[in-house]
Amino acid sequence: MGSRLDHIIKENLARLRKLTGMSQIDFAKAVGIEPNTYWNLEKGKTTIVNENLDLLADYYKVSVEKLILGYEPLDMDSDPRLEEFKKEYGQRKELEADHLLKENIRLKAELEQQKDIIEILKTTIEDKTQIINFQKRLKSQKSD
Repeated sequence: MGSRLDHIIKENLARLRKLTGMSQIDFAKAVGIEPNTYWNLEKGKTTIVNENLDLLADYYKVSVEKLILGYEPLDMDSDPRLEEFKKEYGQRKELEADHLLKENIRLKAELEQQKDIIEILKTTIEDKTQIINFQKRLKSQKSD
């Protein structure tokens, strides 16, 4: 195991033991390991081997995952909170998608209006350009 994981496990071991109010010696005896072995585990001087993880997790009546992580991971198949979260998240995503669809429609309509305005402005510029050119021809004809 890496040093970061060992550090997390030793912190979780000490925290769980302190919650029981037991000393390291009393806890080691209750679990069935040598006090020095447990002391080394909790101090991080020894890496935890699989049989000790199972033994310690069994004593606390927690999963090995909780011992390692410090919390019980969600059971993806049976946790009712997960279904509730999926339902709420799905509803939120549906509302968000609906809002984005409506915003997309609104923006497309606004874009079409802007295109119409651009066409009107182009026509206006062309008309004014023709008027200016016509006036220039008239002026040049008068000066000739």
